[in-house]
Amino acid sequence: MNSTGAMETTRTADNAASHPMSRAQRYATLGGSWGAWLFDALDATIFGFVILAVSHTFSVTLADVVSTVAWFLLATGIGGFFLGNISDKIGRKRTLVISVLIYATGTLLCGFAHGIAELNVYRFAVGIGVGGLWSAAVALIGEIWEPSGRAKAIAVLQTGWSGGSLLAAIFAWVLLDASNPDSWRRLFILSSVPAYCIALFILVFVKESPVWLANRDFLKRNASKGNLLQIFRPEYRRTTLLALTISILGMYGYWIITTFSPTYLQSILHVRIDQAPGVLVWTGSGATLGYLAYGSLAERFGRRAAFAGFFVGIAIAVPAFAYGATMIPLTNGKFEFNYQNVVLIGVLSALLGFFTGYFSGFGAWYAELFPTSIRSTAAGFCFNFGRVGAIAGIKLVPALIPLIGFTMTYCIASIAYIAAAVLVFTLRETQGVQLTSGN
Repeated sequence: MNSTGAMETTRTADNAASHPMSRAQRYATLGGSWGAWLFDALDATIFGFVILAVSHTFSVTLADVVSTVAWFLLATGIGGFFLGNISDKIGRKRTLVISVLIYATGTLLCGFAHGIAELNVYRFAVGIGVGGLWSAAVALIGEIWEPSGRAKAIAVLQTGWSGGSLLAAIFAWVLLDASNPDSWRRLFILSSVPAYCIALFILVFVKESPVWLANRDFLKRNASKGNLLQIFRPEYRRTTLLALTISILGMYGYWIITTFSPTYLQSILHVRIDQAPGVLVWTGSGATLGYLAYGSLAERFGRRAAFAGFFVGIAIAVPAFAYGATMIPLTNGKFEFNYQNVVLIGVLSALLGFFTGYFSGFGAWYAELFPTSIRSTAAGFCFNFGRVGAIAGIKLVPALIPLIGFTMTYCIASIAYIAAAVLVFTLRETQGVQLTSGN
């Protein structure tokens, strides 16, 4: 580093120290970010429970409704990239509030959609907010936590997703009515309410990152350092593309599971629309444990080893869940909710959920791979455009089911996970890295 760069680093580090954040403020900020991510996940995942109901209401095919999911995933990539860049420019806290209001309003409007095209627009808005929220939240938590506890803090943040998925299952279980195909509208409307409450909490209690505050002067003097295309400069390009590829592979498998698990259970076990959420509550419970376990393992063994272990684990858990479900005997052609069946499908679901714990890794690792001036932009792009890559997976599912069957189609996710497990070793290990302002 030249003398000018060294002086810049020293000044920005001193500036960061002049904006200290107390322990209580750190935990309040983590709590607000966690709540935003919780209701983000609620609004993102409720759609999986109503795919068949929506197709019935609008008299469209399964493939048409899957296109709505594709629009949502595309929007998460766009939102993560552009709102991530906005976060680098206007701050993490402001971007959190903007993102929450966007996904809350999009979810509310879904309940009033008059057709599939209109629903696509509203779910696209939800995706913009979902992508932007993650970008700002992981940058914020990564910057306010010490290196020794950063992976654990972001693992706690990530439990908001499993909690939100669990909450989505509970909301769907309570609010969906098998005798009323249009009950999905009520689900969307009521699911939007908590998000507006958390936006108010963030405004009052969440504090801005001292690292970002100290970095404002640097960005003013080096405006080009924060533009959208910085992440593709030669010094960052390889890291950006490899991180994006790992995200695509991880998301490809995850969104097949998230989107089609309720439909799979309805098709294979013939459970009712209001029964499937009850079964998948186990998945959310297992995921919460997996997120926390990943954080501890990443601190002990490093980011790459923890990622690889969880990717291999879920590659095994996917076929175990899919084929295990087909082996459950049906009573009069339907799944019987007795003790033995519920425990069996519950354990398989919880195992599947546990190994999605790898999602705790994206936030800490991607925050550590890039400098402050592009941290939210780069992390948001790599993580959320991974969801865009997952569009190919969910679009293929309706086409492959008639050819190779639902179970085999579902298990294709495992191939992506094995590839991801190998690819994580192409990126550098960042365990213990200190995040500072400036470049």
